[in-house]
Amino acid sequence: MSKFKVIIAGGGVTALILANMLEMHGMDYVVLESHSAIAPQVGASIGLFTNGLRILDQMGLLESIQAIFADAPPSDTMHMRRPDGTLISSLTERSSQLERRYGYGLYFFDRQQLLQILYDNLKHKNRILLRKKVSGVDLVPGGGGVTVHCTDGTEYNGTIVVGADGVHSVVRSVMRSLADELEPGYFDPAESETEVVCHYRCSFGIAKHVPGWETGEDHTVTGHNQSQLVVTGPQDKIYWFLCDRLPEPKYGSDIPSYTREDEARFMEQNHDLPVTEKFTIGQIFDRKTVSTLTPLHEYVYKKWFFREIITLGDSAHKVWLLTKYTRTMANTRQPNPMGGQGANGAIESCAELINALVRIGAERGEQRLDGLSTEEVTRVFTETQNRRESRAKQLVRESHDIQSLLASESPFKTKLILHYISPILGQKVLLGRLGKKFLGASKLDSVPLPYRPKEVLFDDELPTAATKGASKVLARGALVGALGVGIVLAIKTYSLWRPRLTGST
Repeated sequence: MSKFKVIIAGGGVTALILANMLEMHGMDYVVLESHSAIAPQVGASIGLFTNGLRILDQMGLLESIQAIFADAPPSDTMHMRRPDGTLISSLTERSSQLERRYGYGLYFFDRQQLLQILYDNLKHKNRILLRKKVSGVDLVPGGGGVTVHCTDGTEYNGTIVVGADGVHSVVRSVMRSLADELEPGYFDPAESETEVVCHYRCSFGIAKHVPGWETGEDHTVTGHNQSQLVVTGPQDKIYWFLCDRLPEPKYGSDIPSYTREDEARFMEQNHDLPVTEKFTIGQIFDRKTVSTLTPLHEYVYKKWFFREIITLGDSAHKVWLLTKYTRTMANTRQPNPMGGQGANGAIESCAELINALVRIGAERGEQRLDGLSTEEVTRVFTETQNRRESRAKQLVRESHDIQSLLASESPFKTKLILHYISPILGQKVLLGRLGKKFLGASKLDSVPLPYRPKEVLFDDELPTAATKGASKVLARGALVGALGVGIVLAIKTYSLWRPRLTGST
């Protein structure tokens, strides 16, 4: 009987989160990372919300994250601004209020720092293999597991393989090819890589020591076919995202890639773009330490797995960057209960995979996970996708709507919602809408939740199903009532101020 082992392709956040969870549960694994370093500095930042932080707290990692902010607390104010940098509205005590309500706030810092924390926490670092680029996967006949091939000629045997290798996932391509050969029609022929769409490109990066910058404040800036997010981080850092709409949507292989020359030209063209009344994006560009220009992909694949192969994170679904930070200010859609923005969603997906493995292991008794059949693996993967898919789809739709709103694809809609409805609703309603998406979030079912004082319980923390249902009804009633009042006031305001709506946004 073969021993249970997970082969993880990729060495990013999803891969290292899963590796840590497997270690916590005594499950064997190996990580195959194509790069030469486990935590390279590529200019990426990361935002961890309540839903992701709750699981990281279960993993014993919250204190390490909080230590990054020992000298300066996380930003607590978000300003919404017009294209000229003038103020529309502000959301104050954002992180503090989230922590009071739900037990955890918001942390924004270098992705590299999170990777290092995850790597340092591993006990079996010898299972993290670098310069191992996956080239193929063989399914062992009779449900005997998988053999993963690397470009250097090495092979690794295991029970299942998890593709955590990003947007351009080799594992997903191999999985699709195997399914087309072994079970034609398993994947929808109409769904292919050409269905991946790109509407925007994004310049993002990290700057440091920008003279005169006000710490503790973040800025979302609307624009005409553009939008910006500028976030204050620890160690006097600033993280920026400048999203620019493409002249027309691009699909699949037609989605452009960008060179350093393209990035330099883009930054020069937008150098004088206002962020606030006092700062332009160029003043931040000029103090950058690392940056890049990249297309923003948008997709959720219909199937995430085939037999002993599953994809998680960006390999299965990809969303835009700005959603997680602007949802509180742009109330176009009911907030997604999963909160699975980027890394937070990957953390939840990993937790659900572990939960499914633990459940089936408990049912199998002394055998635990050794000798899993293909049918049992399929059940594990089906449970994982079923618990995550709908929320991933909701986030992609919501991301699209919010990016459209911020970039003023419909100027009238942008003005009405951001200038009138959001300010009328007020901070409590906005934070309530933001927080509602956390309540149905996943956790590690087999690991105790550390005690954190909070005003609102997650769905899985409520004492009984009956109480849970009643709570949802009451919460929904309160929300509908608040929104109803807000909409009535917004309509009255719109009627009074209609002549002014033809001005600039």
